[in-house]
Amino acid sequence: MNYIDVFRTSDRHEIAILKNLFDEENITYRTHGEAMDSAANIGGLGNDGMRIEVEESERERAAEIIKRSGFLGQSHNISQPERRKPQVGKWVFVLLAALVVLVAIIFFIWFMSGN
Repeated sequence: MNYIDVFRTSDRHEIAILKNLFDEENITYRTHGEAMDSAANIGGLGNDGMRIEVEESERERAAEIIKRSGFLGQSHNISQPERRKPQVGKWVFVLLAALVVLVAIIFFIWFMSGN
């Protein structure tokens, strides 16, 4: 049997979802990179990341399942991961400002107590 690579990712959750979907549809598949991810949590850091291969005869069905799951439209370029800006809310700045004010009040009381 010839197997064809149909999906690559560095996210173990996507692999688990697709494995479940392939099991439900009785599609024969095999995975690569999961053992490294399970052992050291670095499965996506290898050259290929984690990937799923299916039999050549089931390629169209597998592609349809991946498309329905919503993963096909996403970018899965492991070599150039997408950088995201950290989501820091305004409340963090408010909390830091309140902390600075509290420390200033403590120093003011300490120095003005006359000891």
